[in-house]
Amino acid sequence: MTQSLFSRRLPGPWAARLTRIGLLPLAAYTALSLLLFGTPLLAGGSRYVGTNDDPQIFIWGFGWMAHALAHGHNPLLTDAMWAPTGLNLAWVTTTPAIAFVFTPVTWVFGPVVAYNAAAILMPATAAWTMFLLCRSITGRLWPSLFGGYLFGFSSYLVGHMVGELHLTSVFLLPLLTLVVVRYLRGDISARALIGWAGVILGAELYISTEIAFTATLAAIGALAIGYFTFPQARARVAATAVRLVGAYVVGGLLASPMLYYALRDFRSSGYQPPEQFLADVANLVIPTHFALAGAGWAAHIAHHFPGNSSEQGSYLGLPLVAIGLLSIRAAIKSQTGRFLIACFALATVASFGPHLTVAGHRVLPIPTPFGHDMLTIPGIGSKHVPLFDNSLPIRFSLFASLAVAVAAALWLARPNPNRARHAFAIVAAVALLPNIGAGVWSTRYSVPSFFTASAYKGCLGPDDIVLPLPIGFGGQATLWQAHDFGFRMAGGRVQTSPPTEFLHPASIAAISVGYLPAPNQTALLRGYIKEKGVTAAFVDLRTASTWTPALDAITVGHDVGGVRFYRLSGTPPGSCPA
Repeated sequence: MTQSLFSRRLPGPWAARLTRIGLLPLAAYTALSLLLFGTPLLAGGSRYVGTNDDPQIFIWGFGWMAHALAHGHNPLLTDAMWAPTGLNLAWVTTTPAIAFVFTPVTWVFGPVVAYNAAAILMPATAAWTMFLLCRSITGRLWPSLFGGYLFGFSSYLVGHMVGELHLTSVFLLPLLTLVVVRYLRGDISARALIGWAGVILGAELYISTEIAFTATLAAIGALAIGYFTFPQARARVAATAVRLVGAYVVGGLLASPMLYYALRDFRSSGYQPPEQFLADVANLVIPTHFALAGAGWAAHIAHHFPGNSSEQGSYLGLPLVAIGLLSIRAAIKSQTGRFLIACFALATVASFGPHLTVAGHRVLPIPTPFGHDMLTIPGIGSKHVPLFDNSLPIRFSLFASLAVAVAAALWLARPNPNRARHAFAIVAAVALLPNIGAGVWSTRYSVPSFFTASAYKGCLGPDDIVLPLPIGFGGQATLWQAHDFGFRMAGGRVQTSPPTEFLHPASIAAISVGYLPAPNQTALLRGYIKEKGVTAAFVDLRTASTWTPALDAITVGHDVGGVRFYRLSGTPPGSCPA
Protein backbone atom coordinates (compact mmCIF):
# COMPACT_ATOMS: atom_id res chain seq x y z
CA MET A 1 0.00 0.00 0.00
CA THR A 2 2.39 2.64 -1.22
CA GLN A 3 -0.27 5.25 -1.93
CA SER A 4 -1.10 7.61 0.89
CA LEU A 5 -4.46 8.94 1.88
CA PHE A 6 -2.79 12.33 2.19
CA SER A 7 -0.79 12.42 -1.04
CA ARG A 8 -1.76 14.96 -3.66
CA ARG A 9 -1.79 13.61 -7.21
CA LEU A 10 -1.54 15.94 -10.15
CA PRO A 11 -4.43 15.40 -12.56
CA GLY A 12 -3.33 13.95 -15.86
CA PRO A 13 -4.92 12.50 -18.99
CA TRP A 14 -5.70 9.20 -17.27
CA ALA A 15 -7.39 10.92 -14.32
CA ALA A 16 -9.37 13.06 -16.74
CA ARG A 17 -10.51 9.98 -18.65
CA LEU A 18 -11.56 8.33 -15.40
CA THR A 19 -13.60 11.40 -14.56
CA ARG A 20 -15.34 11.32 -17.92
CA ILE A 21 -16.36 7.66 -17.57
CA GLY A 22 -17.50 7.98 -13.97
CA LEU A 23 -21.09 7.03 -14.84
CA LEU A 24 -20.10 3.81 -16.58
CA PRO A 25 -19.26 2.05 -13.30
CA LEU A 26 -22.65 3.13 -11.94
CA ALA A 27 -24.30 1.57 -14.98
CA ALA A 28 -22.31 -1.63 -14.49
CA TYR A 29 -23.16 -1.88 -10.80
CA THR A 30 -26.82 -1.17 -11.55
CA ALA A 31 -26.88 -3.92 -14.17
CA LEU A 32 -25.40 -6.35 -11.66
CA SER A 33 -27.92 -5.37 -9.00
CA LEU A 34 -30.76 -5.80 -11.50
CA LEU A 35 -29.44 -9.23 -12.42
CA LEU A 36 -29.26 -10.32 -8.79
CA PHE A 37 -32.31 -8.63 -7.27
CA GLY A 38 -34.41 -7.32 -10.17
CA THR A 39 -37.03 -10.08 -10.42
CA PRO A 40 -39.79 -7.96 -8.78
CA LEU A 41 -39.41 -5.25 -11.44
CA LEU A 42 -40.18 -7.86 -14.10
CA ALA A 43 -43.12 -9.38 -12.21
CA GLY A 44 -45.72 -6.92 -13.46
CA GLY A 45 -46.57 -5.40 -10.08
CA SER A 46 -47.06 -8.62 -8.15
CA ARG A 47 -43.80 -8.82 -6.17
CA TYR A 48 -41.65 -6.63 -3.97
CA VAL A 49 -37.95 -6.82 -3.13
CA GLY A 50 -37.28 -8.66 0.13
CA THR A 51 -39.05 -11.23 2.21
CA ASN A 52 -41.88 -11.37 4.73
CA ASP A 53 -43.44 -8.15 6.05
CA ASP A 54 -40.53 -5.74 6.58
CA PRO A 55 -40.53 -4.30 3.03
CA GLN A 56 -44.13 -3.19 3.59
CA ILE A 57 -42.86 -0.60 6.09
CA PHE A 58 -40.90 1.16 3.34
CA ILE A 59 -43.61 0.70 0.72
CA TRP A 60 -46.05 2.34 3.12
CA GLY A 61 -43.49 5.09 3.80
CA PHE A 62 -43.07 5.79 0.08
CA GLY A 63 -46.85 5.93 -0.30
CA TRP A 64 -47.28 8.22 2.70
CA MET A 65 -44.57 10.63 1.53
CA ALA A 66 -46.22 10.96 -1.89
CA HIS A 67 -49.69 11.30 -0.35
CA ALA A 68 -48.53 13.85 2.24
CA LEU A 69 -46.78 16.03 -0.33
CA ALA A 70 -49.75 15.88 -2.70
CA HIS A 71 -52.26 16.85 0.01
CA GLY A 72 -50.20 19.27 2.10
CA HIS A 73 -49.74 16.98 5.11
CA ASN A 74 -46.70 16.74 7.36
CA PRO A 75 -44.68 13.77 6.02
CA LEU A 76 -43.12 13.17 9.46
CA LEU A 77 -46.48 12.77 11.23
CA THR A 78 -49.44 10.62 10.26
CA ASP A 79 -52.95 9.91 11.46
CA ALA A 80 -53.42 7.28 8.75
CA MET A 81 -52.04 4.61 11.05
CA TRP A 82 -52.85 3.93 14.69
CA ALA A 83 -55.83 6.23 14.38
CA PRO A 84 -57.23 8.22 15.99
CA THR A 85 -53.99 8.96 17.90
CA GLY A 86 -51.62 8.90 14.96
CA LEU A 87 -47.89 8.28 14.86
CA ASN A 88 -44.65 10.25 14.96
CA LEU A 89 -42.61 8.82 12.07
CA ALA A 90 -39.24 10.16 13.25
CA TRP A 91 -38.64 6.85 15.05
CA VAL A 92 -39.98 4.72 12.21
CA THR A 93 -37.61 3.43 9.54
CA THR A 94 -39.49 4.87 6.56
CA THR A 95 -36.35 6.50 5.01
CA PRO A 96 -38.06 9.85 4.29
CA ALA A 97 -35.16 11.18 2.20
CA ILE A 98 -35.26 8.18 -0.14
CA ALA A 99 -39.06 8.29 -0.27
CA PHE A 100 -38.91 11.99 -1.14
CA VAL A 101 -36.47 11.46 -4.02
CA PHE A 102 -38.68 8.69 -5.44
CA THR A 103 -41.95 10.61 -4.99
CA PRO A 104 -42.35 11.25 -8.75
CA VAL A 105 -42.02 7.51 -9.35
CA THR A 106 -44.57 6.83 -6.62
CA TRP A 107 -47.05 9.30 -8.11
CA VAL A 108 -46.81 7.68 -11.55
CA PHE A 109 -46.27 3.97 -10.82
CA GLY A 110 -47.26 3.51 -7.19
CA PRO A 111 -45.30 2.87 -4.00
CA VAL A 112 -44.39 -0.77 -4.70
CA VAL A 113 -42.63 0.03 -7.97
CA ALA A 114 -40.92 3.04 -6.40
CA TYR A 115 -39.70 0.96 -3.47
CA ASN A 116 -38.50 -1.84 -5.76
CA ALA A 117 -36.52 0.62 -7.85
CA ALA A 118 -34.96 2.21 -4.76
CA ALA A 119 -34.12 -1.13 -3.15
CA ILE A 120 -32.40 -2.42 -6.29
CA LEU A 121 -30.43 0.80 -6.71
CA MET A 122 -29.02 0.83 -3.17
CA PRO A 123 -26.23 -1.77 -3.67
CA ALA A 124 -25.34 -0.12 -6.98
CA THR A 125 -25.13 3.40 -5.54
CA ALA A 126 -23.13 2.18 -2.54
CA ALA A 127 -20.71 0.41 -4.87
CA TRP A 128 -20.46 3.50 -7.07
CA THR A 129 -19.70 5.96 -4.29
CA MET A 130 -17.10 3.53 -2.95
CA PHE A 131 -15.66 3.38 -6.48
CA LEU A 132 -15.38 7.18 -6.42
CA LEU A 133 -13.57 7.03 -3.08
CA CYS A 134 -11.19 4.30 -4.22
CA ARG A 135 -10.52 6.08 -7.51
CA SER A 136 -9.65 9.25 -5.62
CA ILE A 137 -7.15 7.31 -3.50
CA THR A 138 -5.65 4.91 -6.06
CA GLY A 139 -6.14 6.75 -9.36
CA ARG A 140 -6.78 3.36 -10.98
CA LEU A 141 -9.93 2.10 -12.68
CA TRP A 142 -10.02 -1.66 -12.11
CA PRO A 143 -8.85 -1.61 -8.48
CA SER A 144 -11.50 1.02 -7.79
CA LEU A 145 -14.19 -1.09 -9.46
CA PHE A 146 -13.08 -4.00 -7.27
CA GLY A 147 -13.27 -1.91 -4.11
CA GLY A 148 -16.70 -0.60 -5.07
CA TYR A 149 -18.01 -4.11 -5.60
CA LEU A 150 -16.66 -5.34 -2.25
CA PHE A 151 -18.56 -2.60 -0.43
CA GLY A 152 -21.77 -2.39 -2.45
CA PHE A 153 -22.27 -6.13 -2.61
CA SER A 154 -20.79 -6.97 0.78
CA SER A 155 -22.47 -9.58 2.94
CA TYR A 156 -23.74 -6.72 5.14
CA LEU A 157 -25.63 -5.13 2.26
CA VAL A 158 -26.76 -8.39 0.68
CA GLY A 159 -28.11 -9.58 4.03
CA HIS A 160 -30.21 -6.46 4.51
CA MET A 161 -31.61 -6.71 0.98
CA VAL A 162 -34.30 -8.89 2.56
CA GLY A 163 -36.20 -5.67 3.16
CA GLU A 164 -34.31 -3.17 5.32
CA LEU A 165 -33.89 -0.15 3.09
CA HIS A 166 -32.69 2.08 5.92
CA LEU A 167 -29.69 -0.23 6.34
CA THR A 168 -28.85 -0.65 2.65
CA SER A 169 -29.03 3.10 1.92
CA VAL A 170 -25.37 3.61 2.83
CA PHE A 171 -24.13 5.35 -0.33
CA LEU A 172 -23.46 8.55 1.62
CA LEU A 173 -20.76 7.00 3.82
CA PRO A 174 -18.09 6.70 1.08
CA LEU A 175 -19.00 10.23 -0.05
CA LEU A 176 -18.45 11.56 3.46
CA THR A 177 -15.13 9.73 3.60
CA LEU A 178 -14.20 11.13 0.18
CA VAL A 179 -14.88 14.70 1.28
CA VAL A 180 -12.73 14.22 4.39
CA VAL A 181 -9.90 12.63 2.39
CA ARG A 182 -9.95 15.47 -0.13
CA TYR A 183 -9.73 18.02 2.68
CA LEU A 184 -6.85 16.16 4.31
CA ARG A 185 -5.01 16.22 0.98
CA GLY A 186 -5.67 19.93 0.58
CA ASP A 187 -7.90 19.49 -2.47
CA ILE A 188 -10.83 21.42 -0.94
CA SER A 189 -11.15 24.28 1.53
CA ALA A 190 -12.40 24.14 5.10
CA ARG A 191 -15.60 25.87 4.00
CA ALA A 192 -16.16 23.18 1.35
CA LEU A 193 -15.59 20.43 3.91
CA ILE A 194 -18.10 21.95 6.33
CA GLY A 195 -20.65 22.54 3.59
CA TRP A 196 -20.45 19.21 1.78
CA ALA A 197 -20.08 17.11 4.94
CA GLY A 198 -22.97 19.03 6.51
CA VAL A 199 -25.26 18.28 3.57
CA ILE A 200 -24.28 14.60 3.64
CA LEU A 201 -24.84 14.32 7.40
CA GLY A 202 -28.18 16.11 7.20
CA ALA A 203 -29.33 13.79 4.42
CA GLU A 204 -28.21 10.73 6.40
CA LEU A 205 -30.34 11.80 9.36
CA TYR A 206 -33.36 11.74 7.03
CA ILE A 207 -32.42 8.22 5.92
CA SER A 208 -31.39 6.44 9.11
CA THR A 209 -30.69 7.95 12.50
CA GLU A 210 -28.99 4.69 13.51
CA ILE A 211 -26.51 4.83 10.63
CA ALA A 212 -25.94 8.54 11.30
CA PHE A 213 -25.10 7.71 14.93
CA THR A 214 -22.84 4.74 14.22
CA ALA A 215 -21.12 6.68 11.40
CA THR A 216 -20.36 9.40 13.93
CA LEU A 217 -18.74 6.87 16.24
CA ALA A 218 -16.81 5.41 13.30
CA ALA A 219 -15.61 8.89 12.29
CA ILE A 220 -14.41 9.61 15.82
CA GLY A 221 -12.52 6.32 15.86
CA ALA A 222 -11.00 6.89 12.41
CA LEU A 223 -9.85 10.41 13.28
CA ALA A 224 -8.26 9.17 16.50
CA ILE A 225 -6.46 6.40 14.63
CA GLY A 226 -5.37 8.84 11.93
CA TYR A 227 -4.01 11.26 14.52
CA PHE A 228 -1.60 8.63 15.83
CA THR A 229 -0.92 6.86 12.52
CA PHE A 230 0.03 9.98 10.53
CA PRO A 231 2.16 12.07 12.94
CA GLN A 232 3.19 14.45 10.16
CA ALA A 233 -0.48 15.28 9.55
CA ARG A 234 -1.69 15.65 13.13
CA ALA A 235 -2.43 19.34 12.78
CA ARG A 236 -4.47 18.64 9.66
CA VAL A 237 -6.36 15.77 11.35
CA ALA A 238 -7.13 17.97 14.36
CA ALA A 239 -8.35 20.72 12.05
CA THR A 240 -10.55 18.18 10.28
CA ALA A 241 -12.16 17.20 13.56
CA VAL A 242 -12.93 20.85 14.34
CA ARG A 243 -14.40 21.43 10.88
CA LEU A 244 -16.54 18.33 11.18
CA VAL A 245 -18.10 19.77 14.31
CA GLY A 246 -19.18 22.67 12.12
CA ALA A 247 -20.46 20.19 9.54
CA TYR A 248 -22.62 18.57 12.21
CA VAL A 249 -24.09 21.97 13.01
CA VAL A 250 -24.96 22.43 9.34
CA GLY A 251 -26.36 18.91 9.13
CA GLY A 252 -28.39 19.43 12.27
CA LEU A 253 -29.91 22.60 10.87
CA LEU A 254 -30.80 20.89 7.60
CA ALA A 255 -32.31 17.96 9.48
CA SER A 256 -33.90 20.10 12.20
CA PRO A 257 -37.48 18.97 11.43
CA MET A 258 -36.43 15.33 11.78
CA LEU A 259 -34.48 16.04 14.96
CA TYR A 260 -37.36 18.05 16.42
CA TYR A 261 -39.83 15.20 16.05
CA ALA A 262 -37.27 12.63 17.20
CA LEU A 263 -36.62 14.61 20.39
CA ARG A 264 -40.30 15.38 20.92
CA ASP A 265 -41.03 11.66 21.21
CA PHE A 266 -37.63 10.53 22.42
CA ARG A 267 -37.17 6.79 22.89
CA SER A 268 -34.96 5.95 25.84
CA SER A 269 -34.93 2.20 25.23
CA GLY A 270 -34.17 0.02 22.24
CA TYR A 271 -36.60 -1.71 19.90
CA GLN A 272 -34.56 -4.92 19.68
CA PRO A 273 -32.35 -6.65 22.27
CA PRO A 274 -28.86 -5.64 21.06
CA GLU A 275 -27.15 -8.45 22.97
CA GLN A 276 -28.70 -10.97 20.56
CA PHE A 277 -27.21 -9.41 17.41
CA LEU A 278 -23.46 -9.93 17.63
CA ALA A 279 -20.87 -10.84 15.02
CA ASP A 280 -19.45 -14.35 15.13
CA VAL A 281 -15.74 -14.80 14.43
CA ALA A 282 -16.49 -17.85 12.29
CA ASN A 283 -18.79 -15.74 10.12
CA LEU A 284 -15.73 -13.93 8.74
CA VAL A 285 -14.96 -17.00 6.62
CA ILE A 286 -18.14 -19.10 6.82
CA PRO A 287 -21.11 -17.67 4.91
CA THR A 288 -24.81 -18.09 5.46
CA HIS A 289 -27.19 -19.45 2.83
CA PHE A 290 -27.52 -15.87 1.54
CA ALA A 291 -24.14 -16.29 -0.21
CA LEU A 292 -23.72 -18.58 -3.20
CA ALA A 293 -20.57 -19.92 -1.57
CA GLY A 294 -22.58 -21.02 1.46
CA ALA A 295 -25.49 -22.70 -0.32
CA GLY A 296 -26.09 -26.01 1.40
CA TRP A 297 -22.84 -26.91 3.10
CA ALA A 298 -22.50 -24.02 5.58
CA ALA A 299 -26.00 -24.11 7.03
CA HIS A 300 -25.22 -26.50 9.90
CA ILE A 301 -22.56 -24.08 11.17
CA ALA A 302 -24.19 -20.77 10.27
CA HIS A 303 -27.39 -21.53 12.17
CA HIS A 304 -25.35 -21.28 15.38
CA PHE A 305 -24.41 -17.66 14.65
CA PRO A 306 -26.15 -15.04 16.82
CA GLY A 307 -29.10 -13.12 15.40
CA ASN A 308 -30.90 -14.01 12.20
CA SER A 309 -29.61 -14.52 8.66
CA SER A 310 -30.01 -10.87 7.67
CA GLU A 311 -27.93 -9.84 10.69
CA GLN A 312 -25.00 -12.15 9.97
CA GLY A 313 -23.10 -9.82 7.69
CA SER A 314 -19.47 -10.25 8.78
CA TYR A 315 -18.62 -12.65 5.97
CA LEU A 316 -15.57 -11.68 3.92
CA GLY A 317 -14.74 -15.05 2.42
CA LEU A 318 -11.58 -17.13 2.54
CA PRO A 319 -10.06 -15.52 -0.59
CA LEU A 320 -10.37 -11.99 0.80
CA VAL A 321 -9.08 -13.08 4.20
CA ALA A 322 -6.16 -14.80 2.46
CA ILE A 323 -5.39 -11.60 0.55
CA GLY A 324 -5.33 -9.73 3.84
CA LEU A 325 -3.05 -12.24 5.53
CA LEU A 326 -0.65 -12.41 2.59
CA SER A 327 -0.38 -8.63 2.31
CA ILE A 328 -0.46 -7.66 5.98
CA ARG A 329 3.34 -7.63 6.31
CA ALA A 330 3.71 -5.11 3.51
CA ALA A 331 0.70 -3.15 4.72
CA ILE A 332 2.12 -2.66 8.20
CA LYS A 333 5.16 -0.98 6.69
CA SER A 334 3.04 1.90 5.37
CA GLN A 335 1.09 4.48 7.36
CA THR A 336 -1.99 3.99 5.21
CA GLY A 337 -1.82 0.24 5.70
CA ARG A 338 -1.57 0.57 9.47
CA PHE A 339 -4.44 3.05 9.45
CA LEU A 340 -6.76 0.73 7.50
CA ILE A 341 -5.82 -2.31 9.57
CA ALA A 342 -6.59 -0.41 12.78
CA CYS A 343 -9.93 0.86 11.38
CA PHE A 344 -10.92 -2.65 10.33
CA ALA A 345 -9.91 -4.06 13.72
CA LEU A 346 -11.84 -1.39 15.63
CA ALA A 347 -15.03 -1.90 13.60
CA THR A 348 -14.76 -5.68 13.85
CA VAL A 349 -14.26 -5.65 17.62
CA ALA A 350 -17.25 -3.30 17.94
CA SER A 351 -19.32 -5.76 15.91
CA PHE A 352 -18.52 -8.54 18.41
CA GLY A 353 -20.40 -6.69 21.15
CA PRO A 354 -19.88 -7.74 24.77
CA HIS A 355 -18.83 -11.31 23.93
CA LEU A 356 -16.29 -12.89 21.61
CA THR A 357 -18.42 -15.52 19.91
CA VAL A 358 -17.05 -18.43 17.88
CA ALA A 359 -19.49 -20.70 16.02
CA GLY A 360 -22.23 -19.71 18.44
CA HIS A 361 -20.15 -20.24 21.59
CA ARG A 362 -19.36 -17.26 23.81
CA VAL A 363 -15.64 -17.56 24.48
CA LEU A 364 -14.77 -14.50 26.55
CA PRO A 365 -16.27 -11.15 27.58
CA ILE A 366 -15.31 -7.91 25.85
CA PRO A 367 -15.55 -4.55 27.67
CA THR A 368 -17.61 -2.43 25.30
CA PRO A 369 -20.60 -0.05 25.39
CA PHE A 370 -22.18 -1.92 22.47
CA GLY A 371 -24.60 -4.80 22.73
CA HIS A 372 -26.14 -3.88 26.08
CA ASP A 373 -29.80 -3.12 26.60
CA MET A 374 -28.73 -1.33 29.79
CA LEU A 375 -25.30 -0.14 30.90
CA THR A 376 -24.04 -0.16 34.47
CA ILE A 377 -22.70 3.31 35.22
CA PRO A 378 -20.57 3.63 38.39
CA GLY A 379 -22.37 5.62 41.04
CA ILE A 380 -25.62 5.64 39.07
CA GLY A 381 -26.55 2.01 38.43
CA SER A 382 -27.99 0.27 35.38
CA LYS A 383 -29.53 2.68 32.91
CA HIS A 384 -30.71 2.71 29.33
CA VAL A 385 -28.21 4.66 27.23
CA PRO A 386 -30.14 6.24 24.36
CA LEU A 387 -28.88 5.51 20.84
CA PHE A 388 -26.42 2.88 22.08
CA ASP A 389 -29.30 0.58 23.02
CA ASN A 390 -30.78 1.05 19.53
CA SER A 391 -27.51 0.15 17.78
CA LEU A 392 -26.93 -3.53 17.05
CA PRO A 393 -23.23 -4.49 17.27
CA ILE A 394 -23.29 -6.69 14.16
CA ARG A 395 -24.09 -3.63 12.05
CA PHE A 396 -20.63 -2.21 12.68
CA SER A 397 -19.52 -4.77 10.09
CA LEU A 398 -20.61 -2.09 7.60
CA PHE A 399 -17.60 0.01 8.57
CA ALA A 400 -15.31 -3.01 8.52
CA SER A 401 -16.36 -3.64 4.92
CA LEU A 402 -15.63 0.01 4.07
CA ALA A 403 -12.07 -0.35 5.36
CA VAL A 404 -11.67 -3.68 3.57
CA ALA A 405 -12.85 -2.21 0.26
CA VAL A 406 -10.30 0.62 0.36
CA ALA A 407 -7.51 -1.73 1.45
CA ALA A 408 -8.35 -4.22 -1.30
CA ALA A 409 -8.36 -1.47 -3.94
CA LEU A 410 -4.94 -0.29 -2.76
CA TRP A 411 -3.67 -3.88 -2.80
CA LEU A 412 -4.83 -4.43 -6.38
CA ALA A 413 -3.41 -1.05 -7.41
CA ARG A 414 0.14 -1.92 -6.31
CA PRO A 415 2.89 -1.35 -8.86
CA ASN A 416 3.94 -4.25 -11.07
CA PRO A 417 0.52 -5.93 -11.44
CA ASN A 418 0.53 -9.68 -12.01
CA ARG A 419 -1.98 -12.31 -13.05
CA ALA A 420 -2.03 -14.01 -9.66
CA ARG A 421 -3.18 -10.83 -7.98
CA HIS A 422 -5.98 -10.34 -10.49
CA ALA A 423 -6.99 -14.00 -10.19
CA PHE A 424 -7.18 -13.63 -6.41
CA ALA A 425 -9.39 -10.57 -6.83
CA ILE A 426 -11.77 -12.41 -9.16
CA VAL A 427 -12.07 -15.36 -6.79
CA ALA A 428 -12.67 -12.99 -3.86
CA ALA A 429 -15.44 -11.26 -5.80
CA VAL A 430 -17.09 -14.57 -6.73
CA ALA A 431 -16.99 -15.68 -3.09
CA LEU A 432 -19.28 -12.76 -2.18
CA LEU A 433 -21.91 -13.40 -4.87
CA PRO A 434 -25.43 -13.68 -3.42
CA ASN A 435 -27.32 -16.94 -3.64
CA ILE A 436 -30.21 -15.88 -5.88
CA GLY A 437 -31.85 -19.23 -5.20
CA ALA A 438 -32.14 -18.52 -1.47
CA GLY A 439 -35.75 -17.37 -1.93
CA VAL A 440 -35.38 -14.23 0.18
CA TRP A 441 -35.06 -11.49 -2.42
CA SER A 442 -38.65 -11.42 -3.66
CA THR A 443 -42.13 -11.76 -2.14
CA ARG A 444 -45.45 -12.06 -3.92
CA TYR A 445 -48.28 -9.78 -2.81
CA SER A 446 -51.80 -8.96 -3.91
CA VAL A 447 -54.19 -6.06 -3.36
CA PRO A 448 -57.86 -7.15 -3.32
CA SER A 449 -60.08 -5.42 -5.85
CA PHE A 450 -61.98 -3.86 -2.92
CA PHE A 451 -59.17 -1.29 -2.77
CA THR A 452 -58.63 -0.80 -6.49
CA ALA A 453 -62.03 -1.05 -8.22
CA SER A 454 -64.18 2.07 -8.44
CA ALA A 455 -67.29 0.08 -7.44
CA TYR A 456 -66.11 0.00 -3.82
CA LYS A 457 -65.03 3.63 -3.44
CA GLY A 458 -68.27 4.47 -1.69
CA CYS A 459 -67.73 1.93 1.10
CA LEU A 460 -64.99 3.82 2.91
CA GLY A 461 -64.09 7.47 3.32
CA PRO A 462 -60.95 9.25 4.52
CA ASP A 463 -62.56 9.83 7.94
CA ASP A 464 -63.33 6.15 8.50
CA ILE A 465 -61.21 4.39 11.11
CA VAL A 466 -60.80 0.82 9.94
CA LEU A 467 -59.56 -2.38 11.51
CA PRO A 468 -58.08 -4.44 8.65
CA LEU A 469 -57.24 -8.05 9.46
CA PRO A 470 -54.66 -9.44 9.48
CA ILE A 471 -53.07 -6.10 10.26
CA GLY A 472 -49.64 -7.26 11.37
CA PHE A 473 -47.41 -10.25 10.87
CA GLY A 474 -48.36 -12.14 7.74
CA GLY A 475 -50.87 -9.49 6.64
CA GLN A 476 -50.71 -6.93 3.86
CA ALA A 477 -52.99 -4.21 5.24
CA THR A 478 -50.26 -1.58 5.01
CA LEU A 479 -50.01 -2.25 1.27
CA TRP A 480 -53.77 -1.95 0.90
CA GLN A 481 -53.79 1.42 2.62
CA ALA A 482 -50.74 2.66 0.72
CA HIS A 483 -52.64 2.18 -2.55
CA ASP A 484 -54.42 5.54 -2.11
CA PHE A 485 -54.76 6.25 1.66
CA GLY A 486 -58.53 6.18 1.35
CA PHE A 487 -59.03 5.26 5.01
CA ARG A 488 -57.33 5.37 8.41
CA MET A 489 -56.20 2.27 10.31
CA ALA A 490 -56.76 1.59 13.99
CA GLY A 491 -53.40 -0.12 14.32
CA GLY A 492 -50.45 -0.76 12.10
CA ARG A 493 -47.24 -2.59 11.34
CA VAL A 494 -44.44 -0.09 10.78
CA GLN A 495 -42.55 -0.57 14.06
CA THR A 496 -41.93 -3.40 16.48
CA SER A 497 -44.29 -2.14 19.19
CA PRO A 498 -47.41 0.05 19.26
CA PRO A 499 -47.25 3.72 20.28
CA THR A 500 -47.80 4.52 23.94
CA GLU A 501 -51.54 5.14 23.53
CA PHE A 502 -52.00 1.58 22.27
CA LEU A 503 -49.87 -0.23 24.84
CA HIS A 504 -52.50 -0.51 27.57
CA PRO A 505 -54.45 -2.56 28.16
CA ALA A 506 -52.55 -5.50 26.72
CA SER A 507 -55.59 -6.56 24.69
CA ILE A 508 -55.51 -3.23 22.82
CA ALA A 509 -51.82 -3.70 22.01
CA ALA A 510 -52.37 -7.27 20.82
CA ILE A 511 -55.24 -6.37 18.49
CA SER A 512 -53.51 -3.26 17.09
CA VAL A 513 -50.59 -5.28 15.73
CA GLY A 514 -52.72 -8.22 14.61
CA TYR A 515 -51.77 -11.00 16.99
CA LEU A 516 -53.82 -14.15 16.62
CA PRO A 517 -57.24 -14.08 18.31
CA ALA A 518 -57.53 -14.83 22.01
CA PRO A 519 -60.29 -17.14 23.31
CA ASN A 520 -62.38 -14.12 24.33
CA GLN A 521 -61.67 -12.21 21.12
CA THR A 522 -65.25 -11.03 20.61
CA ALA A 523 -65.33 -9.19 23.93
CA LEU A 524 -61.88 -7.76 23.32
CA LEU A 525 -62.88 -6.57 19.85
CA ARG A 526 -65.99 -4.86 21.19
CA GLY A 527 -63.87 -2.95 23.68
CA TYR A 528 -61.30 -2.09 21.05
CA ILE A 529 -63.90 -0.83 18.58
CA LYS A 530 -65.42 1.41 21.22
CA GLU A 531 -62.10 2.65 22.60
CA LYS A 532 -60.61 3.59 19.22
CA GLY A 533 -63.78 4.69 17.41
CA VAL A 534 -63.52 1.98 14.75
CA THR A 535 -66.24 2.47 12.11
CA ALA A 536 -65.49 -0.44 9.78
CA ALA A 537 -63.49 -3.63 9.51
CA PHE A 538 -62.51 -5.97 6.74
CA VAL A 539 -60.85 -9.36 6.65
CA ASP A 540 -58.72 -10.84 3.88
CA LEU A 541 -60.79 -13.78 2.64
CA ARG A 542 -57.62 -15.88 2.45
CA THR A 543 -57.47 -15.81 6.26
CA ALA A 544 -61.19 -15.43 6.94
CA SER A 545 -61.52 -18.53 9.11
CA THR A 546 -59.10 -17.05 11.65
CA TRP A 547 -60.72 -13.66 12.12
CA THR A 548 -64.34 -13.71 11.00
CA PRO A 549 -65.93 -15.70 13.89
CA ALA A 550 -65.34 -12.88 16.38
CA LEU A 551 -66.48 -10.14 13.99
CA ASP A 552 -69.50 -12.14 12.83
CA ALA A 553 -70.66 -12.18 16.44
CA ILE A 554 -70.65 -8.36 16.44
CA THR A 555 -72.26 -7.52 13.08
CA VAL A 556 -73.04 -8.94 9.67
CA GLY A 557 -70.21 -9.10 7.14
CA HIS A 558 -70.41 -9.09 3.36
CA ASP A 559 -67.94 -10.68 0.95
CA VAL A 560 -66.96 -8.05 -1.61
CA GLY A 561 -63.87 -7.57 -3.74
CA GLY A 562 -61.75 -10.21 -2.03
CA VAL A 563 -62.50 -9.13 1.55
CA ARG A 564 -65.28 -9.59 4.07
CA PHE A 565 -66.46 -6.08 4.88
CA TYR A 566 -68.10 -5.04 8.17
CA ARG A 567 -69.77 -1.65 8.69
CA LEU A 568 -69.61 -1.15 12.47
CA SER A 569 -70.98 2.37 12.82
CA GLY A 570 -71.89 5.40 10.77
CA THR A 571 -72.93 5.32 7.15
CA PRO A 572 -70.85 4.79 4.01
CA PRO A 573 -69.79 7.99 2.26
CA GLY A 574 -71.38 6.79 -0.98
CA SER A 575 -72.94 3.85 -2.73
CA CYS A 576 -71.46 0.65 -1.31
CA PRO A 577 -72.36 -2.83 -2.64
CA ALA A 578 -71.68 -4.36 0.78
